[in-house]
Amino acid sequence: MPKFATQSWSVRRALAAREPFNTHGAFRATNERSYCVGLLPEPWADRYRADADAGRMVYQVYSYSTPIAWVLDDGMVVMPQVRYSPTTSSHQGLLYALDKTPSSFPQDTPREPAFAPAQAPGSWDWPRADGYPVGGEGRNGRGWISRLDRPKRPVRVDFAPVRMEYSESYSVRQGWATSYDVGPASGVAQAA
Repeated sequence: MPKFATQSWSVRRALAAREPFNTHGAFRATNERSYCVGLLPEPWADRYRADADAGRMVYQVYSYSTPIAWVLDDGMVVMPQVRYSPTTSSHQGLLYALDKTPSSFPQDTPREPAFAPAQAPGSWDWPRADGYPVGGEGRNGRGWISRLDRPKRPVRVDFAPVRMEYSESYSVRQGWATSYDVGPASGVAQAA
C-alpha cells in the first residue's frame, strides 16, 4: 500500500481514483471490509454497520480509527456531517477529492536533493568530491593542499613533563601520587 504525505496531491489523486493508501499520519483509505466505527456517533455508526453487513461498501476513508467517509457499490459517497478534532477536520477537508477525477490534480513536484557541502579548507577528514584530482605533488584541483600532500610534521612525544607539572601541583600537595606523578620528570621517587 503506498504511503503519502497527508496534504499531498497524491492523496487527492488516490481518493479520486478510490485507491487504498496510507499516510505518514492518521489518515488512510482502504478497500477492505471493517466494522470499526471509532468515534462515529450512534446514528451514523448504525448506518455504517448496515452498509457493511449488506456488503455494499467498496471504499472507506479513515481518520485515526473513525470512518469519515465511505463509498457504496452504486457510487454513492456517504460523508457524515460530524465535527471532530482539528486534525480530523483537516482530513475531512480532503474528501472533496472523492467527487473529482484523478487527472484534475497535478503531480507532486519532486523535492530538491539535500544540500551536500563542498570540501572546505581544513576539512581533511571529509569525503572528497569525485570530480577533483587529488594526489601527486602540490595542490589538488581546487588549489588546496590535500591530506596526502601535506608536509609531514614530526609528532611531539615529549609532552609528559607538562602534564606531570600540572599533576604535581595538585596531587603531590594532597599527599598522593598517580602514575603521572611518578618518574624523573616529576621529581617524585618511585616506590620499590
